[in-house]
Amino acid sequence: MKAGNHRHRRFPEDLAFTLNNRIRRFLEPPERLISKLHLKPSDVIVDFGCGPGFFAVPLAKVTERTIAVDASLRMLEKAASYAKRSGVIVEFLKSNGTKIGLPDQSVDMVFLNHVFHEIDHRPRVLMEFLRIMKTSGRLVVIEKTQGSRLLGGKLGPPVIDSREVVQEMEHAGFILMQMIAHGSDSIIVGQKPW
Repeated sequence: MKAGNHRHRRFPEDLAFTLNNRIRRFLEPPERLISKLHLKPSDVIVDFGCGPGFFAVPLAKVTERTIAVDASLRMLEKAASYAKRSGVIVEFLKSNGTKIGLPDQSVDMVFLNHVFHEIDHRPRVLMEFLRIMKTSGRLVVIEKTQGSRLLGGKLGPPVIDSREVVQEMEHAGFILMQMIAHGSDSIIVGQKPW
C-alpha cells in the first residue's frame, strides 16, 4: 500500500469488548452484511481475523462449517465463549495467515472484516488463501474506504483505498468479481480462478 495507507497497528486485545457487544450487534447487525454475500448452506467459510466472533457466530448459523482464524489466542478464546453461549459450532485455528492448518481446496470463502490492513506478509497470506480455497472460491475483504466524522476520523480502522486492495488481490492471482458499498466500507469480492 502507498505511504499514506501503510499497515495499521493491530487492534488492542484489551478493547475486544468494543468489537462484539449487544450495542454493536444492535447498531450494526452482522446479518445485514452477511446477507450481501449470497452464501449457500453448504459453504465452508474461514473468518480470518475473527476477533471475538462478531461475524463467526452469525456465519455459523447460515453455513455448513465456519472456521474462525486469528493470530491472537485471547481473541479466539473470546470467540469460542461467544459461540458456546450462542449455541453454534465454530472451529478455531490460531494463525497469522502464512500457514493455515487446512487442506488444499477445502474452503468456499475466506472472509476478512477490517483485517486486511493489519496483515503482515500479505503476498504470502494471499497465496495461502488461494491454496485453501476451492476453485472459484471467493475472497471477501471489507475495509473502510470512506472517512468518518467521528473524532475527526480517528475512531475505528484506517481509511484504505479500495483500488490498492484490488491491486494486491489481483497481483496474488484473484479475479475481481465485485465491489459493494456498505456504509463507509467497501466489500471487495475476489474469486480464485478456475
